[in-house]
Amino acid sequence: MIERMRFGAAVKAITFDLDFTLWDLTGVIEQAEERAQRFLATRYPEVGARFEVQALRDLHRRLASENAFLRHNVTELRKAVFRTAGETLGYRDRELDTLVADTYTEFWEARHEVVLYDDAIPALEALHGRFPIGAVTNGNADVRRLRLEHYFDFVVSAVEVGASKPSHLIFDVVGAQAGVPARQVVHIGDDPESDVFGAACNGLQAVWLNRHAADWPSNLARVPYLECRNLQELCTMLTADVVL
Repeated sequence: MIERMRFGAAVKAITFDLDFTLWDLTGVIEQAEERAQRFLATRYPEVGARFEVQALRDLHRRLASENAFLRHNVTELRKAVFRTAGETLGYRDRELDTLVADTYTEFWEARHEVVLYDDAIPALEALHGRFPIGAVTNGNADVRRLRLEHYFDFVVSAVEVGASKPSHLIFDVVGAQAGVPARQVVHIGDDPESDVFGAACNGLQAVWLNRHAADWPSNLARVPYLECRNLQELCTMLTADVVL
């Protein structure tokens, strides 16, 4: 049940995290990685033989640790993995570009094979037209690919901003895109640090979507937030007369 406390200011805009907020991402990235590796093994067998799934994952971690830019750009990071694998086996120039583009397409298609939570569409339907709605993500999911774009007035991604939640840089863009003071924007997400802590520390009103009744992380400072177990609870509070 959502905590019995009101928003601190009138709500004029809403932003949603995407992965694990509107849909379940469990196992999806892993399956996408496996699909990309199978593609390499079929089309570029020498690359696939040298870089099995675990080797690609190890390369992904290494490149992320070595390059701060790539840590905030998951698309370029994934492409860098495929590019490095191809270069290791001697691919260059146009052949290498084709390997990277085609392998990433396989990954990207599988990355969008997600299952929306049952409450996602009803919530978006209920809120659409009543508030400007934005999506704020550290990932690279494309709401157009999932045919959800008509629900969103704007999308802010770490890929485009060059910074990830909880950085103020991404929430500064959110405020500008929403076109209202930050205190009148409600951000909802599943991650206590990137979504709740990040939003609250940067002047937004934060809602923790805590579907599994988890405890607040002991290593994370407490910030003001509301908590809900599902998106219906969020809609009930947002559409109540006391917050309109």
